[in-house]
Amino acid sequence: MEQWIPIYRQIEEEFSFSREREIKARNLISKLIGTNFLSVEALKEIIGTKVYVVGDSPNLEREIELISEPWPVIAADNAAVVLREHGIKADIIITDLDGDLPNLLKLDAVFGVHAHGDNIERLPNVKKLKDRFATTQIEPLWNVYNFGGFTDGDRAVHIAAHFGAEIHIVGFDFENPKPKLGKSKEIKRKKLAWAQKLISMLEAQGSKLVWESLK
Repeated sequence: MEQWIPIYRQIEEEFSFSREREIKARNLISKLIGTNFLSVEALKEIIGTKVYVVGDSPNLEREIELISEPWPVIAADNAAVVLREHGIKADIIITDLDGDLPNLLKLDAVFGVHAHGDNIERLPNVKKLKDRFATTQIEPLWNVYNFGGFTDGDRAVHIAAHFGAEIHIVGFDFENPKPKLGKSKEIKRKKLAWAQKLISMLEAQGSKLVWESLK
């Protein structure tokens, strides 16, 4: 946390995030999940020693063939829906609930639900989830984690890195964000620039990342 908080303050400043709303979101999701959440020990067991982290890039459908080993899969938001359409189950879904929520909620997976100032009204959906844990970008609480990371994709990488897994990355594109209704493509590009920077920091610190690519 000593390393993360100064970094996040830079992000807050760049995007003019409200700390008050971040606190409100974190406290709300804490209240919503109560004592019904996965422990860090349970997450470590699911993730194991080798894991795929899958992003929801425009290239994902083409790159799905890269997921060839029977390792756990951590999917960023809508990537889980795309994977399911191709017969691949996500073990963990990292989401701030701004994706294809009706279809996401149908999936059988552990959900890592992120609370921030812009998704407060969507957070009550966490009560519909059986297996879940919560994350925040600010100071954690006893039942709300902060593993680092900013977007769903790089947050998934940070979670896997926290448990020391070898991380095989599929479906990431930092230059060309997938369009989302009502979302600014330019702001998304700025967020992805931070995502790339934060993942690079993990690599510099010794996390083992394998960038899977088509031959």
